[in-house]
Amino acid sequence: MKKRFFAGLAALLLMAFLSAGAEEAGTGALPSLKELNGKIIGVQTGSSFDKMVETQLPEARIEYYNNKADLAEALIGKKIDAIIVDEPVARLMSYETPRLTWLPEYLDTFSFGCVFAKNEQGAKLRDEFNAFLDGLPAGTAESLKEKWLAGDESRKTMPDPASLPATNGTLRVATEADYAPFTYVRDGRVVGYDLEIVALFCQERGYGMQIVNMNFDGILPSVQSGKCQLAVSGITITPEREESVLFSKPYFTGGTVAVVLRPDGAAAAGGRQGDAPEGIAASFEKTFIRENRWQMFLSGIGTTLLITVLSLLFGTILGFMVYMACRNGNPVANGIARFFIWLVRGMPVVVLMMILYYIVFASIAIPGITVAVIGFTLTFAASVFGLLKMGVGAIDRGQFEAAYALGYSNRRTFYQIILPQAIPHVLPAYQGEIVELIKATAIVGYIAVQDLTKMGDIVRSRTYEAFFPLIAVTVVYFVLEGLFAFGISRIRIGSKPKKGTQPGILKGVRRHD
Repeated sequence: MKKRFFAGLAALLLMAFLSAGAEEAGTGALPSLKELNGKIIGVQTGSSFDKMVETQLPEARIEYYNNKADLAEALIGKKIDAIIVDEPVARLMSYETPRLTWLPEYLDTFSFGCVFAKNEQGAKLRDEFNAFLDGLPAGTAESLKEKWLAGDESRKTMPDPASLPATNGTLRVATEADYAPFTYVRDGRVVGYDLEIVALFCQERGYGMQIVNMNFDGILPSVQSGKCQLAVSGITITPEREESVLFSKPYFTGGTVAVVLRPDGAAAAGGRQGDAPEGIAASFEKTFIRENRWQMFLSGIGTTLLITVLSLLFGTILGFMVYMACRNGNPVANGIARFFIWLVRGMPVVVLMMILYYIVFASIAIPGITVAVIGFTLTFAASVFGLLKMGVGAIDRGQFEAAYALGYSNRRTFYQIILPQAIPHVLPAYQGEIVELIKATAIVGYIAVQDLTKMGDIVRSRTYEAFFPLIAVTVVYFVLEGLFAFGISRIRIGSKPKKGTQPGILKGVRRHD
């Protein structure tokens, strides 16, 4: 176990070292927009850019990625030929990753709007927001653009959502905090052009403001289900989206561009250049030191551990209780248990989480962490139930008969004779289920939970360096899995009679009778 762990860790660090120093130059001149027709174009899942590509570049092949950091890395690795983003985002991408540039030709124009639920309350709030936009003093929008679209981060300030007076209640605002300069994380706070617009609206209308950070493709469902009252994250107003949600008047308009590799390896100052050690040092500084991003990783580790430990505890208890209800062949209990185990284990965990968050608990103000614990408790309980059936089934029936012959009750037979023998059969597979549980927690970003993986995604969205943050996240997962595996291995050793001491083995046995 230790050898495999350290070998895997060494391999990951070697990959990070080689990746940080690798710089492959582009060749030739910049293509025109028309020359991208027939190429592979990357777009973010849940965005409207795929429709633009289908219209303007009908022969292009579209590939979907979860975030812009993945898009940038895929482009640098030449897995795709171009990516489609809004021009302000393209400018920041080229600033953070100088190997990238954008074509001056607009693929299309866009208008961003604030999203509201398509119901009476959503329409009322939308009308309030529109009235606020109409009443903005002349030049306010332009000054906001000048501030947030510039490179000087020291000027990019906004009202603190926690300090807003909530005289008319608090609005939950759904967003994806990896869309700089519109919504992103800086110094541990979610800020951006879009969020300042909403903060100014809340300040004027007497609302509190709670920012709910989630994956982009979960934003519209969160508003539709009532989890959040409104959403902003560079959301383009489209006729198809207007069929499902209400949009405010546009608060930002601009153009959509194609980002491509800069030809001939040309790069502006400040990019990932130089030899390998310098690249690793720069990546480490950007990933952990700048803006105290190490604190984000610590917060994500805490969330991942909390979900894992609670799900492990509750799942084990629930699985054991269900098994005890079914072990004597109760047909009703067995039928219900089989149905729910089939239901829970028959669907992907991410689908189960989204059903729980957006459908089952749609009308309940329940935190995403609680939903994650409920979901993983159900899946882990199903695994524990199956493991107990397997472990107890491995014990010879003669053990039961011998215990009954000695006058033991059914319950006493199970707890004192059968279960102690079944546990050693179960523990190896139980350890594997814990490892799978830790890894499965990586999907909770879909239900607005800031776990370790989500924090890594947020950092990547700011640095546009995919590899180093991912390696850091992977190393942490290796460490967590190693710690849990070590704990279970100690229990396994204690449960084996051959590993015990003579006094421990003979405890409770009367000798010399």
